[in-house]
Amino acid sequence: MFRRRTFSATLIVILLLFSLGTATAEDPQYGGTLVFGAESMGDSFDIGFWHGFGGVHVIDTIGEGLVRADFENGGALPGLAESWEISDDGLVYTFHIREGMTFHDGEPVTAAAIVRSMKRPINPDDPSYIEGMYMYGNQGTGNWESLEAVDDHTVVLTLMQPNATQLLVFSRPDGIIISPKALDEYGTEVGLNMSAAGPYKIERFVPGQEAVLAANEDYWAGRPYIDQIVIRAFPDEAAILAALEAGEIDMTLYAPFTSVPRLQNSDTIRVEVGAPLVNLFAGANVAMAPLDNVLIRRAINYALDRDVLIEAGLNGFAERPASLIGPLDLGFDESGREISVYDPERARELIAESGMETPIPLEVAYENNRFWPQLAELIAADLEAVGFDVTLDRLDTGSFWGKVGDGQTQLSINQRSTFVPDPHGKAILMARAGAEGSQTQHQALEVADEIDSLITAGISTAVEAERAAVYKEFQALMLDHLPYIYIGYLTPPIFVNARVQNVETFGTAGGRINLREVWLSE
Repeated sequence: MFRRRTFSATLIVILLLFSLGTATAEDPQYGGTLVFGAESMGDSFDIGFWHGFGGVHVIDTIGEGLVRADFENGGALPGLAESWEISDDGLVYTFHIREGMTFHDGEPVTAAAIVRSMKRPINPDDPSYIEGMYMYGNQGTGNWESLEAVDDHTVVLTLMQPNATQLLVFSRPDGIIISPKALDEYGTEVGLNMSAAGPYKIERFVPGQEAVLAANEDYWAGRPYIDQIVIRAFPDEAAILAALEAGEIDMTLYAPFTSVPRLQNSDTIRVEVGAPLVNLFAGANVAMAPLDNVLIRRAINYALDRDVLIEAGLNGFAERPASLIGPLDLGFDESGREISVYDPERARELIAESGMETPIPLEVAYENNRFWPQLAELIAADLEAVGFDVTLDRLDTGSFWGKVGDGQTQLSINQRSTFVPDPHGKAILMARAGAEGSQTQHQALEVADEIDSLITAGISTAVEAERAAVYKEFQALMLDHLPYIYIGYLTPPIFVNARVQNVETFGTAGGRINLREVWLSE
């Protein structure tokens, strides 16, 4: 059974105010070209690697996995598999594949083709195999006992241990199915010659610049409405905004938030509000002083004025946070928002209780793009007001993550968006495995084993009530120890030309654009 998600009353009001132009009495129309403005475009679309959000947008538009994600209700929708069964013990998944489907290159979509593509990352003998295809790690292959095509239209997956997220991870970009003909013909260069089975197919690709996509006339769900989609990279937010206002692009997630008030008065541009799928936070390196002291982490928490951060730093496009788990996630505990109060006096008391002399030196690292510099300035002001001496460390994206990975940041601000509507996608940030390269270095926490146990418990049962209870316990533990200090749940603006109709705002808010049902009015 799907879980119906609801927004807070405040967000509903915002959605109504910003989205009045969305509904239309017109019937959907076929035809036209939609240009989407992306913040980057990689040099390949190989799903084994991360190529930036521009690459993900292309993969989401051309690709199809066994299932698709329902971001609004939290379940899985049919994809290449029209139906499936899961055994009572949660170990055996039987997928029934649609008949008559073809890949973009004309190759038939069969159970054998699907298994071939899914086994690509674990089969060194496959001509398309590339060592270190880390994105495939999200598919849970280490827990697969077997994956077989038992006939032309049936795939059976057997797990070693139950995994409540296994079905949904097949909807990730790294879960799309690639044509065996393309895997054989192009081998390790298949990322430059992708052939999948989604609603659009690649017509032209200029690495680092843009991808031109054409409607797939043979898509199993029917030809999509728009004839052509161009996903084009721009160097920065200013260039994206200029292109949007000039009518050169029709849709983007990456125009500056500060432009919304002006664009609201435009006759040609509409701003819609995305769902709160993205969690903004400050990661505290708990292995490094002074953040190895939980009293200092709590002081930072109470020093932050979220109302100001949201209004001045994010132009109002966020909700007050509760924990690492988001408001649309299974098991979300609303009561966690109580810790997000602004209480500078309490912050000073906690610093005094810690015994540390003020001002306390503290470095805040952040990326030099989007809203991060403004947020960093506001956070620094809040922290200095209660007794910290803040140094701002403004870094390009590569340098930021390099420093985080080396464990050299103290406080670093960033975000977590998950590509599937499940709390495990956020909770996994706290797994001890891989903690050496994390923002929080949480392997140093005395409760690291307890956190690992909760993460394991969260995926080991498919019973929703039991999972919800686990994630509530996880949230309480996270709030007690605060390796992350939460800034807000982002409700990002989605910028669209007035002629663009039927935009899906749930998955889009997390970077998973869905253009299957979008159409263009005259």
